[in-house]
Amino acid sequence: MGDSEALLKELLETFRLEAQDHLGALSALLVALENEDGPAERRQLLESIFRRMHTLKGAAHAVNLIDVAWSCQELESLLADLKRGDVPLDLGLFDRLHADIDALSARILAPPGNGAPEGKPEPAGAGRPGPGPLPSRGARVPEVAPHAQAAAKAHSRRNAEEEARKPQAGGSDASRHDGQAEKTPAVETVRVPTRMLESLLLQAEELVSARLTTSVLVEDLTAIAADLAGRCHARERALEQARAAVRKPGSEGTASRLAGLVQELCESELRTETRLRSLEKGAERSLRALHGMIDPLLEDMKRLHLLPFSTLTDPFSKVIRDLARELGKEAELACSGGALEIDRRILAELKEPLLHIIRNVLDHGIEKAPERAERGKPARGRISIALKLQDANRAELTVTDDGRGIDPAQVKGTALRLELITPEAAERIGDSEALQLVFESGFSTSPMVTTLSGRGVGLAIVRESLEKLGGHVTVGSRPGQGTEFRLMLPLSFALIRGLQVETGGRVCILPAANVELTSRLARSEIRSVENRDTVLLGAEVISLVSLARVLGLGDGGPAEADDFQQIVLLQAADKRIAFAVDQVVGMQEVLVKPLGSQLSRVRNVAGATVLGNGCVVPILNINDLMRSALLGPARGLPGAPPAPRTRARRLSVLVVEDSITSRTLLKNILESSGFQVTAAIDGIDALSQLKTGSFDIVVSDVEMPRLDGFELTAAIRGDSRWAGLPVILVTGLESRADRERGIDVGANAYVVKSSFDQSSLIEVIQKLT
Repeated sequence: MGDSEALLKELLETFRLEAQDHLGALSALLVALENEDGPAERRQLLESIFRRMHTLKGAAHAVNLIDVAWSCQELESLLADLKRGDVPLDLGLFDRLHADIDALSARILAPPGNGAPEGKPEPAGAGRPGPGPLPSRGARVPEVAPHAQAAAKAHSRRNAEEEARKPQAGGSDASRHDGQAEKTPAVETVRVPTRMLESLLLQAEELVSARLTTSVLVEDLTAIAADLAGRCHARERALEQARAAVRKPGSEGTASRLAGLVQELCESELRTETRLRSLEKGAERSLRALHGMIDPLLEDMKRLHLLPFSTLTDPFSKVIRDLARELGKEAELACSGGALEIDRRILAELKEPLLHIIRNVLDHGIEKAPERAERGKPARGRISIALKLQDANRAELTVTDDGRGIDPAQVKGTALRLELITPEAAERIGDSEALQLVFESGFSTSPMVTTLSGRGVGLAIVRESLEKLGGHVTVGSRPGQGTEFRLMLPLSFALIRGLQVETGGRVCILPAANVELTSRLARSEIRSVENRDTVLLGAEVISLVSLARVLGLGDGGPAEADDFQQIVLLQAADKRIAFAVDQVVGMQEVLVKPLGSQLSRVRNVAGATVLGNGCVVPILNINDLMRSALLGPARGLPGAPPAPRTRARRLSVLVVEDSITSRTLLKNILESSGFQVTAAIDGIDALSQLKTGSFDIVVSDVEMPRLDGFELTAAIRGDSRWAGLPVILVTGLESRADRERGIDVGANAYVVKSSFDQSSLIEVIQKLT
């Protein structure tokens, strides 16, 4: 690649980044201009739009994107006519401006090869320049005039600095956004590839494991040194006794030799203790040094990942404007808390659920102008998004509207029709609890399906996304006045405080944010209410459930000899349940690790962490635990009689998987459900296992060396001994052709990993056996 071509590519990438900021601000400013009634404020917003477009035109000229510059020139001319008052600023013109900016954005920001700018376009004729063909790899790249680029950049910089110094209108969020965006030249910034940020953050997080390991080493060394010191004291007492024996007649030689040996042992242990004490001090110094290095590094890296909440909400003004126009409604957005900073990964996860809520609000909540007028409301509906801090690492996000609200009676009726609740439960639950049913998958009160809503999956995705983040969502409503969605979420990932507990012989971590209290109660304080175990905490009767039983780890172990039970009271949203555990180890900071694509959804588990001793332990999903506890057996205390074993618990399963991670996952899931599991590393190994063992079902991956899943299935079906043996293929291959091939070779079921859920796998096994 020549110097000129390399320079052009670098300039084009710089232009894309600059244009992305300008285009986002232009859309927000247009929405603000459309919603603004004050003449002075309108003039100021129009001036900001004009300057933005002028700057974008100059930047396009600098990289020889003539068609982009021409489009900007036409829009700039139209904006100049608007400033002079030669063109009326009506709704049709706003639609045209939004459409032109959308088209410009699609042209500039499209990935290379899909219409994105790659170099100077060829003229499309004598008239206006058109896009023309893009230069090929071997084509001559147009020269870039350095003085022209320098002049264009200086011109853009002067415009930006002038705009930053200009007073900003205070009447709209979009104008404030413009002010914030224009001030960025005053602050020295640098653009870093997100891949680099991810890599650096992961490296910094890995140091936490080293710190935890060093901490455990210090504790072990301290214990060893103390043990040796105790032994040394014991040896000294033995030495005194030996010396006393020396004084007795006839034992001089034996006692002397014994005394010498004991003294030599004491001296050796003393030297060992001295070395260990020195090693202990060195380890403590290393631990302090690690603290000094890791903590600032991790904090700095976490700050690099923080973005203002406004980066998520600013584009929503145009989203709401466009959706409202599509529905024949009027709506505006008001935001607060935009300056609060959140991990960009959390912002990315929030985008989809927040968009689902806004679509739901616009489609079902906000009324059309005539209906709002009949109810005495302004013609334009109002949607508000507000973010408030709850503590150092948690925030509350509320989305409110002034629409028609949600009718609890209608929700109950729909839930009954969809068999989500029983008639008895419908009579028992209150309005607030009934409203939470809107988050159930498949729930929708809409009589028809539209492009925006009606399928009953949007709000279910909201709940699932929030729980994936370690938060939760609730909804409240006043019929005829509006609805409020409350989303509780963390501000950052990585380190969290967790409560380490032991239950059913396993170690687990419970997020500290959901732990209300821990207590050790006498078993005599446990009472049975409506066939459920309960405890009285404060003045409230709380359900008590065995954590081991909820996790499928058995009955939780034998009853304690002292007749006391250790419990942990957990809370999520408006639910509070006490869980019986074997032991509460204590609070500690843990590094949250995702489960990976193979374990994208494991019930009751949110993630994992590595303890200082190297053990990998699960971090539990509190919302899942609450649901599992409510849906589980009525009696759940340790020591209670086990439930009768079902036929599925006696089944023998052959798991065939070449990935050790996926193999371990499937083995643990099936064993925790009571199956007898044997593992094979590929198809050849599976055939060998089938010849020597007896199995009720085979669960196999498809993509494996030596003999893949398709070939293994065909081999099983081709042998009369296993002709009736059920085979389930669990794979990442999602195409229709792959599914049909799996069925053609004789598989009984085909499960795609991207939609994998452990409960559905177990249900398939039970149906096939």
